[in-house]
Amino acid sequence: MPGPIRDRVSCCLTMRFLPCLAVAILALSCSDNTEPAGGASASSVTKTVGPDGATIEVGGATVTIPRGALTTPVDITIAASDAGPPEGFIALSKVFTCGPSGTTFAEPVVMSMPFNDNGQPSTMWWSTGADPTFKDVGGQPNGGKMSATVRHFSSGFVGRKK
Repeated sequence: MPGPIRDRVSCCLTMRFLPCLAVAILALSCSDNTEPAGGASASSVTKTVGPDGATIEVGGATVTIPRGALTTPVDITIAASDAGPPEGFIALSKVFTCGPSGTTFAEPVVMSMPFNDNGQPSTMWWSTGADPTFKDVGGQPNGGKMSATVRHFSSGFVGRKK
């Protein structure tokens, strides 16, 4: 193909290709996926929960607030942290903080956390509120999650003492 014709064909192909490329890039950059990069789930969720109760999920953990546990609507926040456990503990899960801290419930709330079930004895530990002491609240392992009931919001994790 002679030089001028080749240059003209090349120019036409480039002019047609660039808009298509731009549309393709734009289409790929738009998505309904609201998860952060890397496929990780959100590390904090806030939801208004009233007397009818609700279930809230973050980082694989769920908090189930039954009907009647709250008398008025409350903005409930659940946050997952990669921070290590308190001194003297071995964590088998992330530390989850539920708030507002100190919120109490008329009915027990079920907290379920994903954990590394390595076959060794483990339990859910829940802080006693403003006091950084953690109390063994028991728990039932099932399918890679530990579930236990709590009566107030603070922080907790699945693990064992060193």
